[in-house]
Amino acid sequence: MSAVRPSADGAFAAMGRALLGWIVLCAGIGLAISTARFAAGLTSAPAAAVPLLQALLVTALVVPVILLLRSKVDRKSAADLGLSRRMLTPVIFGLTVGVASGAATWLPALWMGWISIERVDYGTLMSFLVINAFVLLLYEALPEELALRGYAWANLRSRWSPLIATWIVTVLFIFSSSLISVFQFGSARLLDVEPVGLGWAPAGTDPVAYVLQLGLFGLVLCAARRVPVAGALGIAIAFHLAQLTVTRLVLGGLGWLDSGIDVEFTAPDAIALVLVHICLGGFMFILTRKWLQRRDTVTEGNALMHRAGS
Repeated sequence: MSAVRPSADGAFAAMGRALLGWIVLCAGIGLAISTARFAAGLTSAPAAAVPLLQALLVTALVVPVILLLRSKVDRKSAADLGLSRRMLTPVIFGLTVGVASGAATWLPALWMGWISIERVDYGTLMSFLVINAFVLLLYEALPEELALRGYAWANLRSRWSPLIATWIVTVLFIFSSSLISVFQFGSARLLDVEPVGLGWAPAGTDPVAYVLQLGLFGLVLCAARRVPVAGALGIAIAFHLAQLTVTRLVLGGLGWLDSGIDVEFTAPDAIALVLVHICLGGFMFILTRKWLQRRDTVTEGNALMHRAGS
């Protein structure tokens, strides 16, 4: 495929709209974090209520604004963001890839003794799956995919090649935590709550490893978005949800939410399999895209031959 050669005006406008979508996402997350902490302080709510409120606020702040930008600023259809009324099949496909690639990564590690399962509490596990899905979908998967792989991607693709759009969106994804920190710090000062201090990476995490993981994850989510089907954004949303859920299960849940499973890493380096899980998912998406493109090419060729012979 030949690279798109955009006009300077069109290129700058597309880049500006992509950045606007990214800023809306980061501002929404930063404001939601501070607002949830402020509300919890007023009501003396338990610590577990803060992530739930944050998730609701992020989706409430980001999703309507992105859709409004698409209709009022871009004056284009939301379908171009990768949305569709028939998103069930893409969502199921994304979940399937996330779970299957996770099983293909972690089950061999379990069989070879690199990890071992020390405890399973099925009641806690079921609660974790429900609560985690709610928070992960509304706090991360839906708003991030809509703003980045949806809005930013659609605008960049209107003037740039898929490769350039992929790299730009991935770079924005990597720098999201830094920009969120800026908005969270400012809103925390206004609301008189303690800033979280997100920075480059979560506290206690190797920044280099975190950026590598985030970069690979961003590239794979773009690969999911590029699958040529209606509602392809649903694939990215579902894979985002499934991949992080599997990872959290393996790592024992979250600080505020027990997964019900205790996994011991008998081979410490096995933690790198998180990257293998991500890469396997990307490989599946690339194969699917190429297969669908080849199938469509054959179908179009047969149709042309049929019309020529009729």
